[in-house]
Amino acid sequence: MTVIPEPHMKDSSTGGLLAFIVAAPVVVVCCAGKAALIGALLFGTTGFLTGTNVLATALVATLGSIAFLATRSFMRVRRQKQEIERDDQSERQTS
Repeated sequence: MTVIPEPHMKDSSTGGLLAFIVAAPVVVVCCAGKAALIGALLFGTTGFLTGTNVLATALVATLGSIAFLATRSFMRVRRQKQEIERDDQSERQTS
């Protein structure tokens, strides 16, 4: 009688990597909203159309979406700051 040994898989690294690949985009879209999705699509398409490999395209999409989100939040903070200054000036003129 021949006994066939069962294959042993190391699920620790594979499972963690798979969970990260699936969960990371979901977390980014949930936390950052549509802006992250738009930035990733825009820069991912750009990376794809330039003919780069998958890793470079993913890197371009990630960095592009981060730049898109940073620009968007910088513009939002700047606009809020201008509104606060405008409100302060109108209060000074009325008093």
